Amino acid sequence: MGKTDSEKKEKKEKKKEEAMKAEKEIKKEKKAKDVKAAEEPKKEKKEKKEKKAEKEEKEAEKAVDKKAKKEKVEEEKGSGKKEKKKKREEEEVEAPAKKAKADKEEEKKEKKKKKEKAEAEAEPAAKPEEKSAATDGEGNNRVYVGNLPFSMTEDWMKEIMAAAGEIESIDWLTHADSGKFKGSGFITFKSAAAAAAAVKQNGADCEGRPMKVEIATPRKAPVPGGLAGSGDPGVPCESVFVGNLAWSVTEEVLTAAFAECGTITRVKWIERDGVFKGNAFLDFDSVEAATKAVALAGTEVAGRPIRINFSKGKSGGGTAEKGASGGRTERPYKPAGAKPEGCVEIFVGNLPWGVTEEKLAAFFGAAGAKVTSTRWLNDKETGEFKGIGFVGFDDTADVDKAVALGGEQLEGRPIRIDYAGQKKEGAWGGKKW
Repeated sequence: MGKTDSEKKEKKEKKKEEAMKAEKEIKKEKKAKDVKAAEEPKKEKKEKKEKKAEKEEKEAEKAVDKKAKKEKVEEEKGSGKKEKKKKREEEEVEAPAKKAKADKEEEKKEKKKKKEKAEAEAEPAAKPEEKSAATDGEGNNRVYVGNLPFSMTEDWMKEIMAAAGEIESIDWLTHADSGKFKGSGFITFKSAAAAAAAVKQNGADCEGRPMKVEIATPRKAPVPGGLAGSGDPGVPCESVFVGNLAWSVTEEVLTAAFAECGTITRVKWIERDGVFKGNAFLDFDSVEAATKAVALAGTEVAGRPIRINFSKGKSGGGTAEKGASGGRTERPYKPAGAKPEGCVEIFVGNLPWGVTEEKLAAFFGAAGAKVTSTRWLNDKETGEFKGIGFVGFDDTADVDKAVALGGEQLEGRPIRIDYAGQKKEGAWGGKKW
């Protein structure tokens, strides 16, 4: 009986102990669940907070970039506006001067065209070597071409006359005093038939100009003295013009031809676009030596009979003298008129082609004149430098110092000087400024 009670009691306690153990496990699991449930919102909240912070940081970076870009664009816009405004202001200031200059150049161009037209029309009648297209040119293989653009070249002319026949040689006509192309010349063909075919080009358009193409009369033996056998050698001076030179002639050959005349002090080749034009100027040490040289007109030098006359330049001083051009007044080296009040700019001519602002400043600087500005004049059609320009000074006293250099040499050329805007009738080829 007692054993049964003891077993029952033991079973009861064991059961109670198991129940308590199970209860503890349940409480433990519940606590773990409660802890986990409590931690999950905190973690989720932390992750959300971190994501939000990251997003705000990215948005802040974007805002900074956007602001920087905007500021850069505004800065560039502002800079562009300033530059445009500055350029517009400069153009407004320069506009009147540019217009006046353009009007002046246009006026000069019109006068030049009229003069060229008159020369081109008068030239065939004036030249003893020229002949009308209607004149019988049987057996003659030489033609005269006139009224050509000043940009004409031998290659261009050969292209124009290609259909006529083969060209043997081309002799361009140039001004004796400057060596500049006259817009005309003579073409020698291989045959008379080619020359006759070339005459068909008479009146053909060449850059807006109707060409003159006519059979030329056979060459006559040159008369001693005078340009192109005119018989008039001009007014004796120390300088002579020599034409119809062979392209292969050298300074040694040319000076040797005049060795018995006297001492040659300078040889100046006449070129156009860097190409020798078959002409030259020779300066002798005396008028007597130059006179002996002129007497050699027609003498063969390097296989060609030379044309020769006294040059139209002066042999020194600043006074004008008459040349071989029928009494034309030559340009003086110094101003012919009175100096304008407050004048601070001068015109300079006969400049060497290689002149620069630095060289010109040094030239006048040697006389104590300080150059403050230079303006070069270029040909409107070709863009080539014309050998003339304007030089400005701060003080009118510097103008006096600069003018005193009229006739002085700059790279082998005597410089001509005049007060800007004070060109007198007859002083510079009879034109007014």
